[in-house]
Amino acid sequence: MKYVPTFKNLILAAAVSLGLSATAFAQDANAVSAPAETRASGLLGKNYVGLEYGYVNLSDTGIDANSYNFEANYNLREGLDGFLGYGYSRTESVAGIHGDASELFLGARSYLTSGRAKGYLELGAGWAWASAAGFSDDSFAWGAGVGAEIEVVSSLTVTPYVRYTDAVNFDSDGTWDFGVKGNYWFTSKLGAQLGFSIDDDRNTVVSAGVNFRY
Repeated sequence: MKYVPTFKNLILAAAVSLGLSATAFAQDANAVSAPAETRASGLLGKNYVGLEYGYVNLSDTGIDANSYNFEANYNLREGLDGFLGYGYSRTESVAGIHGDASELFLGARSYLTSGRAKGYLELGAGWAWASAAGFSDDSFAWGAGVGAEIEVVSSLTVTPYVRYTDAVNFDSDGTWDFGVKGNYWFTSKLGAQLGFSIDDDRNTVVSAGVNFRY
């Protein structure tokens, strides 16, 4: 941002010349907490950096894409995180042509704790770039999302979420993403993350990544 925020990556607004569907997605990695001597639980309220790979299926096009995302999260105070992220996506070749998209974003995530769950609201903004078949464009982009980080067992959390993102100057409408991700901390510093999301155009993303506390 997916901000996430989670923004996730903006895929192929520039590929209209190839007749592809445009989609946007932002990365929502969250932080990691807990004293250094114990394993963490969850991501909200933690300081961490995350690296993520995503396999993107562009619905009804027969075309797939790969996405690569980086996010740094910092706990500003109790109940509030700030984050900075960068994402890059590239489609497979179509007649020797690739579609490329990238984004840089900055955002904040506010959360409340209730028992073993943390509900959150995130907001973010940044800039997006896209190119394909000699066409290129860039735009201001923004996003907002809500979700809940639920502790299943110690060191394992599951987070369902809904997010809206929009690159205002691109020739496409904003995108709604519906997803879920799981994070597991192997140690107090190292964790793994898996995720799945689908947007309102039925484009899907399956992702995997690692998180490092600092």
